[in-house]
Amino acid sequence: MSPRRRNPELADRRRQALIKAGYAEILEKGLEGTTIDSVVARAASSKGGALYYFPTKEDLLFAVLEWLLAEVTRTLDEVVASQSSPRARLASELDVLFHSAEVNRNLYKVLFGFVPLATRGERFRALFAEFFQRCRERDAAIVEDGVRQRVFRRVPPEDAAATIRALVDGYCLQWLMGPEVAMEVYRDRCRAVLGAYLLRTP
Repeated sequence: MSPRRRNPELADRRRQALIKAGYAEILEKGLEGTTIDSVVARAASSKGGALYYFPTKEDLLFAVLEWLLAEVTRTLDEVVASQSSPRARLASELDVLFHSAEVNRNLYKVLFGFVPLATRGERFRALFAEFFQRCRERDAAIVEDGVRQRVFRRVPPEDAAATIRALVDGYCLQWLMGPEVAMEVYRDRCRAVLGAYLLRTP
């Protein structure tokens, strides 16, 4: 009897189901409260199948963070590519980054849970570093194009990209941890600061 062949598409679907179940568990219970067993139950999978893809809880957590950052990157890349002008690309990016109170609260709740792992382990730190590097490259390209088209002031694109990321994360953190203020207030503040920094004066 010939050995049973694995179906790559089925295997990928099962792995993705476990990752998404892991994300849901982390969102609900935090990293400490998430277990392989709880993820298996939520995904309606088997523990043996889960351990095949993720031998340890750390492996599962790594896969969840990798998936989450990849989803954010893909969304930002797509929305930026859908616009033609530098100003429209940057505005669209800010619309995504300040998408909605519920989406942002969930996203940052999960991401902040991973920060202690990233400060203690190179594996998780490297994922965050790669994500932020991709963000800076995307924003530097937007700024460079805006400078070339003379719609942005002549600022160093790499410095501007780091500033954009700092403003977004800083304003989102203030919104998340501060008093009840509409997220749009922080989005508009971010827009105003970036406009004063980047836009050419008549």
